[in-house]
Amino acid sequence: MTGPGGALRIVHIITGLEVGGAEITLSRLLGALPSQEFSSSVISLLPGGVVAGWIRDLGVPVRSVEMFRGIPTPAAAWRLRRLVRTLQPAVVQGWMYHGNLAAWYARWGLDRAVPVAWNIRQTLYELRRERPGTRLVIAAGARLSPGISAVVYNSELARRQHEAYGFRPPLARVISNGFDCERFRPAPDARAALRAELGIPANRLVVGMVSRWHPMKGHETFFAAARLVLDRGLDVAFVCAGRGVTAANPRVSAALERQGLGGRVYLLGERSDTPRLYAGFDVSCCSSSWGEGFPNAVGEAMACGTPCVVTDVGEARALVGDAGRVVPPGDPAALGAAVGTLLAAGTEARHRLGAAGRARILREFSLQRMAEAYADFYRHLAGLVGKSIERAD
Repeated sequence: MTGPGGALRIVHIITGLEVGGAEITLSRLLGALPSQEFSSSVISLLPGGVVAGWIRDLGVPVRSVEMFRGIPTPAAAWRLRRLVRTLQPAVVQGWMYHGNLAAWYARWGLDRAVPVAWNIRQTLYELRRERPGTRLVIAAGARLSPGISAVVYNSELARRQHEAYGFRPPLARVISNGFDCERFRPAPDARAALRAELGIPANRLVVGMVSRWHPMKGHETFFAAARLVLDRGLDVAFVCAGRGVTAANPRVSAALERQGLGGRVYLLGERSDTPRLYAGFDVSCCSSSWGEGFPNAVGEAMACGTPCVVTDVGEARALVGDAGRVVPPGDPAALGAAVGTLLAAGTEARHRLGAAGRARILREFSLQRMAEAYADFYRHLAGLVGKSIERAD
């Protein structure tokens, strides 16, 4: 139950550790929690993943039950319970829908009551937009939620939407994502370096988006908006980074061809130098159509001093505040108009807006603030062993 020096043992169970919003947030949290008070371990259902290496570099052990996508095997389920039993946690924390159910299941392998918390990282606009298997997992989560200890949501909207679908945990907390403002910060040389790397003329404006390829991320809306910006006569290049965002992806290539964007869009795939990318953009976009909870890409760009245009999905509006522009989702004309207005406003106006965005992140969404909220949450849960949990309003 406690690790070296009496530290509380927290076991985090997550679906996988490829680069994604939940995975990155977990990595940041583990690096920011006070190690003298919390002894952390991570169990990934799926094998491998870039973020697994990041977490190990923090000195946090990472184990996998070597499960593969699809129906879990009895052997994988047995490995999961054995791992959790060996680690003897004070708190079991699930991450994302599948990791949450795994955390519920793994708790039953222990010989004592251990609080189980779930972590829900997305909004839930319409269940039909999820994959059939994910719909079943969400339905199971709603049914099982009264029997766990607590749920953490990363946005108030996610909490309301999931409760409307029947999630009824005894305790619910909203903890916003936090951002490392030392790593994500303005870099005066980033603009020139990005253009030099990609062969973009030094004076050409750059609009960027960092997001993995997925229908909910709205890349097609972004590409259609890019076409409209170019049609205004603005000299702009568009840079897209993220897993699956490459010319080898036929859906990406087809979307670019439909918009006639050849030569104006640079596809970088997954990158590890995202702070440099954000700092090199003149404007950063988030064009998600649904599903976003609390978009990391927006907070990271703001921390780098880059003004953002975002769609009104999840907590993007609350994150940006008055330090960016918010447009309806799935509306290329509105997205293109907002981007074009920021580009036409000039360098000084964009710098002022970017500075206001960074100040907002420092003030309200710092990594330390998020870590303190989770630390308080885990202290509370650990103190509930053997006690009933009062239902939160």
